[in-house]
Parts: sequence; C-alpha cells; structure tokens
Amino acid sequence: MEWDPEILVRLGKLREEASRRRKERIASSRTPNLTMTRDIKMVVGKWYTDELGNRSRMVYNAKTVDFDPPDDLSRGFSSA
Repeated sequence: MEWDPEILVRLGKLREEASRRRKERIASSRTPNLTMTRDIKMVVGKWYTDELGNRSRMVYNAKTVDFDPPDDLSRGFSSA
C-alpha cells in the first residue's frame, strides 16, 4: 500500500495544529479568569461558645456590614 506524501504532510500539520490547540485550551483553563474572580473581604470575630456548646466564630462580609471590626482580630481582614 502506498501513501501519498502530500497527504502525509497535511495529516502531520493537522495533528500538530490539534495538539497546539489542545495545549492552549488546557493552559487557559489553568489560569484564573480574572473577570470571574471576585475579591471578598471578610471580618472574623473571636471564638465563643454558642447555645449548644459548640465553639463558633462569626464571619462577616466587610463590604456589607457597617460596624467597626473587633479589636481581638489577630489576622485582621483576610481575602476569601
């Protein structure tokens, strides 16, 4: 069985192009989409024991809550 050299060259180019597109697609899926990533600032309160005896902490969205953050915050504002 004989193969046409032109067809083999075209097939090789098609495979290389498909491989390049696949690598680009994989690489683009690994980088974060900055338009979709939101920066959320959170305020984390101190530990306390709730009414059921569980240790708990209050977590607030710093942009929507109007209050001064507690003085005991060891980590301050953190991005989530």
